[in-house]
Amino acid sequence: MNGTPPRVLLAGDAGTASTALCKWMARRGCHCQFAASFEDVRKILSQAEFDLVLCQYALPDRTAFPLLEWLAGTRSTLLYSADYGEKARWLPVIERGQRCLDRASLGINDLPDALAGLLAGQGMKSSGEDAGAIARSVSRMREMSKENRL
Repeated sequence: MNGTPPRVLLAGDAGTASTALCKWMARRGCHCQFAASFEDVRKILSQAEFDLVLCQYALPDRTAFPLLEWLAGTRSTLLYSADYGEKARWLPVIERGQRCLDRASLGINDLPDALAGLLAGQGMKSSGEDAGAIARSVSRMREMSKENRL
């Protein structure tokens, strides 16, 4: 994507435009959009292409597994997220349209560098912030998600 900001789709039941993760990505020149369900993701992806899709694996209306086939062969990168006990893990499954199922999962402290590396060639700006900003954001998103399910 030459000259245009990287487009990022954040999908899950806790995503809002005010989250620190969105702010972190916006400060780096990314355009973020949100989807709360698999049906929302399906509609959004049928209308536009995204450089990066960060998606909770277990969405409220179904798992996000079909995105693996849907985004293969596109220019998109797909990372699934899941909670393992008290920790969130991110699993890269598609990188720029190519399956990468053999990659190790990423912890929250690995995510900023991984995102910067994935989007560096697509206009994402760098920053001197530490991984703590994203770690706090994901923790808040997980807490919001738990509160929303009550």
